[in-house]
Amino acid sequence: MSLRRVLLLFVGAAGCGDALAQDPIDVGLAELPCASGPAAPGQPWESAEWPPFETPGCAWLRFDGRQTYRIEHELGRRPRSVGLYLSFEEAGVASAPSAGDATRILEVGPDAVTIRNGTHQDFFLKVVLE
Repeated sequence: MSLRRVLLLFVGAAGCGDALAQDPIDVGLAELPCASGPAAPGQPWESAEWPPFETPGCAWLRFDGRQTYRIEHELGRRPRSVGLYLSFEEAGVASAPSAGDATRILEVGPDAVTIRNGTHQDFFLKVVLE
């Protein structure tokens, strides 16, 4: 294999991993009006309610394809686990646990999690942190 082909393969492969190259969209607590609030010790933090919503005006977070989101939380510590649920509906109906490129967990911290939708499909997202 020529040096030129090796360089072309290297440069081409370097452009495939775009997950960290994008500035995340910051989602603050004000944008999550139905989040569970500060978590009591031993209790999870949730970004929204499960359907059917008890609080009027609640919705799951819009989670656009090929976008990275930094989602603020009030767990009060770095989560031990990150649960991600997707729906095609803003109301979260017919949801399912996420897997694969639909939700790539990039960073987990004491006040925010950074998640990337590595697909071209738009979803609505619920985050559960424990």
